[in-house]
Amino acid sequence: QAKAPVLSTSAASVRNWTSRLTSSDPKVRASAETTLVEGARRSLPLLQHFLNDLNEDLHQVTFEIIRRIGPAAIPMLTELLRDGRASIRGSAVDAFIDLAPYSEPVQPALRRALNDEDSKVAGDAARAVGALGARASPSVGALVKTLSHEDPYVRIYAAEALASIGPKAAGATSALARAIDDPVPGVRWAACE
Repeated sequence: QAKAPVLSTSAASVRNWTSRLTSSDPKVRASAETTLVEGARRSLPLLQHFLNDLNEDLHQVTFEIIRRIGPAAIPMLTELLRDGRASIRGSAVDAFIDLAPYSEPVQPALRRALNDEDSKVAGDAARAVGALGARASPSVGALVKTLSHEDPYVRIYAAEALASIGPKAAGATSALARAIDDPVPGVRWAACE
């Protein structure tokens, strides 16, 4: 109960935590990060406020805290996949890579992210799906569609995700065989894998 007011989302609390997380003193920063990680779910509303700030350094620290919180942050990360800023969507999808296998239930959101307008987000969504290994078998069809993405970065990671799924991705064999003729060597290599 003593920690609940400290994790408040009042303007004064947000300013205080922002100051602590961006402090030039590494001990102050480390202490603040640890407290927020230990607060887990109770910290999430405050972390959301940090992501509304324009400070990119604060965003980076916030996503590191989210990663450390782990599976309890998955609902928040799923919502962040719909954020209007590509940098936030990208950081969210990147966090899912580290949270596998806990991210298995959010495959529908990751499949939507395969179609993100930002190619880096779409490619990292394929990486996040691939991190699930055989558990990602429900996403094989979406990954096959992603093999025809205009950006080779996305195509490479779609092929690698299918490789990570293994035998449960056997339905992708024809599409992978076509990808062996891709003009980009990295895509051909990933398809062969």
